[in-house]
Amino acid sequence: MSAWRVPFPIRWLAPAALALACGLTAPATAAELKQRGVYHWSEDSDTFGGFSGLAVLPDGVGLWTVSDAGWLLRAKIARDAAGRVEGITTEWQGRFIDNHGKPVEGFTADAEALAAAPDGTLYVGFESYARVAAFHPPDMVPEPQHRWDRFRPLWGNEGIEALALRPEGGLLAVIETPRADALRTLFGDGRVWRDGPPLPANGGYAAADATFGPDGRFYLLERRFAFTAGYATRIRRFDYRDGHFGPGETLLETRPGTLDNMEGISLWRDAGGRTVVSLISDDNFLPIQNTLLVEYDLVE
Repeated sequence: MSAWRVPFPIRWLAPAALALACGLTAPATAAELKQRGVYHWSEDSDTFGGFSGLAVLPDGVGLWTVSDAGWLLRAKIARDAAGRVEGITTEWQGRFIDNHGKPVEGFTADAEALAAAPDGTLYVGFESYARVAAFHPPDMVPEPQHRWDRFRPLWGNEGIEALALRPEGGLLAVIETPRADALRTLFGDGRVWRDGPPLPANGGYAAADATFGPDGRFYLLERRFAFTAGYATRIRRFDYRDGHFGPGETLLETRPGTLDNMEGISLWRDAGGRTVVSLISDDNFLPIQNTLLVEYDLVE
């Protein structure tokens, strides 16, 4: 992808000063994630796998996910008495349609990010032919959210990796690869997109997905890969208000190889009012990798 520019240095040298200016303060108490369960999901289908975005339905009864191969999938989740996943069954799947009315393929198929609106609209971010579109399944015809070439400098494999609905309205996208110790963000309002505030980047992590939680904070899923050790997973959250990020805190950081290639995150509340963080992995359609649904209880 082409290099990108911002109109000011992005070193995030004074997060406290930024937070003060935006009316944000650091969290009063630290939170932690307690693992609820890990479920190995598999189905006998050539189209199964490669999942990169996740939206869990209210009360955890089902999910939406998108795949690198251009599929949108809805599944039902069965849970035990403790709320742990004990089964996932695909209920419906459909192939995305491109801007010319044809099923996506190759350069147009790489769906990487998913955000679900309360009215049922699904917003999907794509890499390769970088774009954002709205869908109303089972109708798979896209509603473009910008002019067709708005993200042309991002065409390739390191573009829009995360997509979230901002609390004040509009969309927030995160670009996968950090530059100058920061992750680039983009704000979408209607069909108009502009640069948002950068997020601090460190530790060799790249963005994998993001969402806003029920608490209004911004949750960022990140991954780091080494051929000798595998994938490391990190989750950070940031205070957020009126288009500005406050200080961040790390909720989870795994040793390499502990999980898999975790690429989707969703936050929801169970019937008991507990906030649950769900992650899904992208198996890259490789037999040596797995499709995992990993869940944590958020404990404040």
